[in-house]
Amino acid sequence: MFSLLHLSDLHRSPHDPIENTSLIDALLADLDRYIVEKPEVPKPDAAIISGDIIQGVKLGTPNYANELAQQYDVAYEFLCSVAERFFGGDRSRIVIVPGNHDVCWNTARDAMRELDPEEPPIKAYAELFKASNNLRWDWSSRTIFDINDSNIYKKRLDSYWTFVERFYEGVDLKHPIDRERGFNLFELDGGRIVIAALESVHGNDCFCRQGAIKRGVLGACSLSIRDLPQQPILRMAAWHHSFQGPPHGDDYMDIVAVQEMVGCGFRLGFHGHQHQADASAYSIHLPDELSMAISSAGSLCAGSRELPQGTNREYNIVVIDDSYTSARIHVREMTQGNHFGRCGRGVFRVDGFSKLRWSLPAGRAGAAPLDHRSFAATTVLRAEKALQEGNVDTALELLESLGADIEGYARKLFIEAAQKSSQTEKLISLLQPPQSIDEFVVLIGAYFSANMLSEAEALLSRANEFGIDVGTQNSLWSKLDFKKIMRRSN
Repeated sequence: MFSLLHLSDLHRSPHDPIENTSLIDALLADLDRYIVEKPEVPKPDAAIISGDIIQGVKLGTPNYANELAQQYDVAYEFLCSVAERFFGGDRSRIVIVPGNHDVCWNTARDAMRELDPEEPPIKAYAELFKASNNLRWDWSSRTIFDINDSNIYKKRLDSYWTFVERFYEGVDLKHPIDRERGFNLFELDGGRIVIAALESVHGNDCFCRQGAIKRGVLGACSLSIRDLPQQPILRMAAWHHSFQGPPHGDDYMDIVAVQEMVGCGFRLGFHGHQHQADASAYSIHLPDELSMAISSAGSLCAGSRELPQGTNREYNIVVIDDSYTSARIHVREMTQGNHFGRCGRGVFRVDGFSKLRWSLPAGRAGAAPLDHRSFAATTVLRAEKALQEGNVDTALELLESLGADIEGYARKLFIEAAQKSSQTEKLISLLQPPQSIDEFVVLIGAYFSANMLSEAEALLSRANEFGIDVGTQNSLWSKLDFKKIMRRSN
């Protein structure tokens, strides 16, 4: 199983009633609860943050740049704590996308000019003010604006990108962050999963609330994944905007973008924006029906006025099965005392989770069908290279990503790496039971190192079952007796 922490709509700012330490403590307290639930909800392996990192700044705010910087400082500290507490400080396991609150309205407004009524008249209609066009309509002043400085307009996300680049500074990302192309790629689970972090804020500003992915971005993203030397088993995508809403809503993304994702081979999608958790499957009909499972996370920190009626603050845990063809969406809801627990609403009300399934697409044209064995082989080779170069921790992480496939040569490499890094607990966990005389001796040594003498004695008493010769047994018994004497003398 591969588990994802899905947080959305953080709305961080110095003015939020729940500050970072209390929020982190609430998430960790909930972790203690859900890891012992049935069915199993393991500790997350990675995190997706699907937009609205900050609360944002209203039009006309004095010193808006300073206010944005302060809000992103709060968000930075929060996500650094998430990385430290959940992933041992590994920020490469956190995937971030922007939301509409991350767009600087004041910068966008600076890029526009109000059209003079004496200019040639414009026949106004809804399509004229789409995100992809340069005209904007302001209902409050009944005015048409023109985006006349594209260079300034592009800077409306500069504060967001400064935050993102600061967060990943010094992090060894396989695919470096690129603020220009409309997507970024992250590899998870030893390369078995690739997630596209997509920008659904193309053309989004103070007067245009629509969600949109820039034309050509999904095609370029799909081609980039297709060109990877190691093809993923599962393609996932994360963006911010919902693609459905109330009849007169104007802040949703066109469903065509989701249809294109399905056709490009994406099978699991994540978004936020609607401040309410949901889980559903969306299908398109080509020669065969293709489907994509979509998980929406509620808002982690939106204010009470921004939450739908009857909805509390929420986040999701997504557990992907070992076949990469289904997932359980566990929704955690904040109730009394700012603590999280199982959600008791909608499709989640019975067990607190919903299960979604999908079919994997065919392999890359001209390439062999995707299978687990090819991934295991590639991962083992990468781990072997890392071990040879002295990157023991990287080797261990790669081998651990194999899960139940740590067998044969992978098992030998894992033992070597764990011994070099003195990670006794990992050795003991893998070697129960030992599969050879060498592994038996290594396990006894690990017990000695951990001062687990009772366990060592119990294993030694069964030495004949593992075919251990008498000379080796006598040597190990002597070491055990010496360890016991040293323990008593201390």
